[in-house]
Amino acid sequence: MRQIYQRPNFTRYIVLLCCIVQAAQLTIAGCSHTKPYYHPNIPDSARYASKTEGTLQYRLLLLGDGGEPEPDEPVLKTLSEWAAKDAARTSVIFLGDNMYPDGMTERRKHEASSRLTPQLAVTKTAGAHGLFIPGNHDWASGRAEGLRAVLAQEKFINDALAGESNFLPPGGSPGPVALELPKTDPVLRLIVLDTQWWLHQHEKPKKAPEQVIEELIALLDTELPVIVVGHHPLETYGEHGGVYDWKTHLFPVRALNEWLWIPIPIVGSMYPYARSHLYRSDQDLNGTRNKTMVAALNRAFATRKLPPQGPPLLIYAAGHEHSLQVLKGDVTDYLLVSGAAARRKVTEVMSGDNTLFAHQHTGFMAIDFLNDGKVLLQVVEPEGKGVLFHQWLTF
Repeated sequence: MRQIYQRPNFTRYIVLLCCIVQAAQLTIAGCSHTKPYYHPNIPDSARYASKTEGTLQYRLLLLGDGGEPEPDEPVLKTLSEWAAKDAARTSVIFLGDNMYPDGMTERRKHEASSRLTPQLAVTKTAGAHGLFIPGNHDWASGRAEGLRAVLAQEKFINDALAGESNFLPPGGSPGPVALELPKTDPVLRLIVLDTQWWLHQHEKPKKAPEQVIEELIALLDTELPVIVVGHHPLETYGEHGGVYDWKTHLFPVRALNEWLWIPIPIVGSMYPYARSHLYRSDQDLNGTRNKTMVAALNRAFATRKLPPQGPPLLIYAAGHEHSLQVLKGDVTDYLLVSGAAARRKVTEVMSGDNTLFAHQHTGFMAIDFLNDGKVLLQVVEPEGKGVLFHQWLTF
């Protein structure tokens, strides 16, 4: 009897191959740290508040990306409580993206009362020093109106807050601008940068990047601990660092709105792939301008003198990524990412070998400088969670 030839069912093989590829992608992607992550070498005692014997000389409270607060935003309430503990010795530093989605453009400036005012109220109520730095959204998300939007926000904030040094760097300039805190017998040098200036492709104050780096190197020449703040991180294990968890692969439209849990397997993995390899945004670490900026800043940080001639501690703190991350640095001692000031903006975060702490949650970071020379870092979360991580910063 003649045998009838049957062609292979290629559709079945293609589907099977896609399932294998998807399973491999999900395995590699892993899970975001919806529960606090601690490096294996971190002791259990670091997961709570630490008792201090020294007297507080100055405190920095760091958080960013608070430009879309909910009514009675819990993190701002907790931040206000911390700022009021010793307001005369406290600076609250808002690390950019103070007003979503496009800053104080002509079309959006009427929204300032709902976006900026709740953040301004923290420092006004507590009586602490408030400092705002700009982020990419404050520069009209990189569009042509960016400089005008930043200048409008600077005026709005300076008019709202009494005192000085409430919006830096001034005039849309890249900085660096240095403050020594407190003014009498300072215990730290704070250096402020506008990192979006490096990435902005439209009108902006003219300054050679080499001059920015030369000035930054000069400001690192101090015997005080140095905290450098900018909006964009130098390293991150979130989406701006090209790191995505399994939910991004299966539910890609959540990038448009977090409640859109629409599964799109296989095809959904095209979004993180395209963002990492095809369309490289300058807002991500793999963007061309971002790479140039990070390399230049790291080159400057690598020139710092060792103590006692140079700073005994060098920290770079940023927002931009909507999570909480404490990383051991390479050319800096520590890298902080504190961009989770608004509950509706929190995004996934993973971890690397140098991650000491990471959490997909709202919160802020506190750095305390004590009279015995010690420096204490604490990660604080709202709604009764309190201090979830502390580290005595070594140098």
